[in-house]
This record gives sequence, C-alpha cells and structure tokens, in this order.
Amino acid sequence: MSDVARARYALIWVTATAYAVFPCLVALVGLKVDYGFVGAFLLLFIFALICGIATKRWPRIRAAIESFLYGVLLVVPIILAVYLAVRLDRPWADDQLKAMDQVLGLDWPALLRFVDDRPYLAQPLNVAYRSFQTQFIWLPIALALSGRVLRSYQMILMYAVIYFIGCVISIWYPALGTYATFDIHPSDLKNIDRTWGYVFLDELKAVKSDPHFVFSLAKAQGIMTFPSLHAASAVLFAWAAWELKWLRYPFLLLNAAMAISAAVVGNHYVVDVIAGIGLAGIGIAADLLIFPRAEARGQIAYQPWHVRLEAAPARRGT
Repeated sequence: MSDVARARYALIWVTATAYAVFPCLVALVGLKVDYGFVGAFLLLFIFALICGIATKRWPRIRAAIESFLYGVLLVVPIILAVYLAVRLDRPWADDQLKAMDQVLGLDWPALLRFVDDRPYLAQPLNVAYRSFQTQFIWLPIALALSGRVLRSYQMILMYAVIYFIGCVISIWYPALGTYATFDIHPSDLKNIDRTWGYVFLDELKAVKSDPHFVFSLAKAQGIMTFPSLHAASAVLFAWAAWELKWLRYPFLLLNAAMAISAAVVGNHYVVDVIAGIGLAGIGIAADLLIFPRAEARGQIAYQPWHVRLEAAPARRGT
C-alpha cells in the first residue's frame, strides 16, 4: 500500500472512530448534548465517501475534497473532546500556569502592555490570530492541487492527532486564562483585539459547573487554555506549507506571528504556547516514524494515474 493510501485510510478511520467513540464518552462523563447536528454531519460523511470513490482517477482533486471534508467532520468530535475534558471538573489551574510563567521569568501583563502600546505589533498579531480558519481550510487544498497529495492528508491527520492528545492533557489544566487572572478589562486594550479574552468565559464556567448545561454546536467556543492549540496549529501549518516553495517563508512568518499572538490576543499564558509548540513537535515526530520513506525522499509530488501507467512499460523493459 502506498504512503498516500495509508494516510488517506488512516484519516477516514480516525474520523469514523471519533464519531463512534464520543457518544460513549459523552454518556460516561454525563455531558448533555443537543444532537441536532448529527444528521447533517452523517450526510457529510457519506458525501465524503462518495466523493472519494467518484474522484478516484483524479488523486489531486480527491485529496483536495477529502482533506476539506474530513477536516470539517473532525471539528465536531474535537470540540466535544475539549468540553468533555472541562466537564470532568478538575480544579482551576490558573495559579499553576501563572507560576510556570513566573519561573520562566515572564511578566505577562508587561508583555500585553508592550504589544498593545504598539499598533504596528498589535494589528499584525490580530490578523495572524484570525488566520487559523483560512489556513486550515485552504492550505491542504493548495497542497493537494499542487501535487503534494500525501502532505494534504498528513496535515489533517496530524491535526486530529495533535488536538485529541491536547484534549487529554487539558483535563488537568482547565483555566480561565490570562485576561481573567490578571483582571484585564476590555477598556484597558487599545490595539489588541479584545474579543478572544472574554467570549468563551461563560461557556467555560457553565460546562464545568452547571449541572443543567447542554452542549450545543451552535454555541460552542474554544475553551481550552493549556496547551495552546493555536500555537500547535501554527507549527503544523508551517510544517505543511514547507512543501511548497512559494508558500514556505510567507507561511513561516505568518505562523510564527500566530504562535506569538496566542500569548497576547488569545488569552494564553506563555507556557501554554510552549506546550502547544511541543505538542505539535510530537505529532510531526510521529509522522516521521509512520512515513519515513516519504519524508526521506522530500515528499515527491504524487503522479497522476495515467503518468504511472505510461511509465510502467519503460520500467519493465530496463
């Protein structure tokens, strides 16, 4: 089986398994869920399978479609995993995370003020932080259509692995984040986008302590603090984009900014960012173990089926 086929089947298996396992975990933890989204996502999964069969002869198009569809499908079990971790109701870890920053010699309020006082720093970081969704959707599509079919599947597969591991780690570190800990009020900020420091707090407190809380996909927020999944994504996106020379350095700069933005725009402790970067490193190291031959040959572009057929007689004649 080729590396592309292994990555593709692994992605389908992870997606299907996540949807099969999480209803059991939801029942075990006791989280009430509004399952109104299930029908639409079941249809989307069936549509993804049909697209995979219908586009078999065009591997670049199939990879572009599947990386998008399975990426969207994985969002739901990942968000549920975050909520389940918080629902286990471990003690708030803000004091512990704050202490870790202090051990590193970091003064988060001073860092926030430094960036907020300089619009030429704050505005690019705001843009970089908001770039997550755009990169997540369009980068694997660009990789697939440019011939880097394997890397497009790998990116979404590693996204799932990294995020699920992050959810497990976060069980022991539920946190309100830096804005609440250091009593930063929205009116205190001049240039930093103040949305992300507060928008999730009501949802976080409710899922942790409200016995009547019901999970709704329409109201779901990013409520994980440690590790920072924005920082982990920044490393993942930069690694994935490295395969395309015309994206390599722009995406390296963009994602360096996105990782930094998590510590100021994203309401994260600096140690959250460090942990997110380390988590992404583990995911990429796992990829190197699973696909060593592909990495060694530099992710050679996937050849269309008709090119392989034309080349086959020549190989047999040598």
